[in-house]
Amino acid sequence: MRENLITAVITLVSKNKKYYLLHFKLIINILQKYDITKYRTDKLSDFVKDFYFKVDKNKLLDIKIYLKKKFTVGSDICVQETIFRKKKIIACDMDKTIVSSESIDLIGKKYQKSSKISKLTKDAMSGKINFNNSIIQRTKFLKGMSINEIEEVAQHIKITKYADSVIKTLNKFGCHTMLISGGYEILANLIGKKIGFKEIISNKLIIKDNVLTGNLKGTIINGKGKLNHLKKRLKFYKFNKQQTLAVGDGHNDIEMIRFASLGVSWKGYPEVNAAADALANNNFKSILYFQGYSDDEIIS
Repeated sequence: MRENLITAVITLVSKNKKYYLLHFKLIINILQKYDITKYRTDKLSDFVKDFYFKVDKNKLLDIKIYLKKKFTVGSDICVQETIFRKKKIIACDMDKTIVSSESIDLIGKKYQKSSKISKLTKDAMSGKINFNNSIIQRTKFLKGMSINEIEEVAQHIKITKYADSVIKTLNKFGCHTMLISGGYEILANLIGKKIGFKEIISNKLIIKDNVLTGNLKGTIINGKGKLNHLKKRLKFYKFNKQQTLAVGDGHNDIEMIRFASLGVSWKGYPEVNAAADALANNNFKSILYFQGYSDDEIIS
């Protein structure tokens, strides 16, 4: 009896010709190992290629696990079914994902002259301490700061290369783009609006007379909160769960990454990498290439 085969795609995104040739060969070898000789390729960009093939689900899982272990330097890779490849909802973390640093840490360095905040951040993102306790403690350090001082920090935050291209392209093609941050509303709104996110969700600071009280208001946006907001939007738009994508780097992103049809770890901690479907360490546009977008479709 013939096995039920599904159509799958491997997307290779290499930073240069050297890694492209190396990892192209690796993909061909793994396909041959699993007796997959019929496949076609599509070029999405320089050193970016799709490999389409038919396979049963067990073999696809084996290939996915094998290649995920092999790709940490020089290339990003994604192995998935082709159905619902282009997503309709994307949930993005902010700190060290959409922006290249932890915004709370920048506040600590500039105004507190202390490493205590960054230590709490690192411990929370690596899963060593509870996120809620960490954000509450970090917020207390900010007591007495003015809104102007917090907003001034935004001028020093560097946006991840190509993050704006990714979000603008997804907006163009009708994707609901969500910035879901465990950071602060003041900074998330400035960054999110600049990049073009359709929805921005983050923690709210209690402010009196333009000065921070050191406390938060409302429900803390932790890992479960991020997941709940993603599920809420999925239900609102009545999309298929297979049309969801989540990307992040820290422990509080794991729940939404596991839930999403395509969960991407962007330069993530080891536990995040383990939870993700795909790892991206080299090019943020990999998020678009993984969905089958070519350079002709991407907004620069």
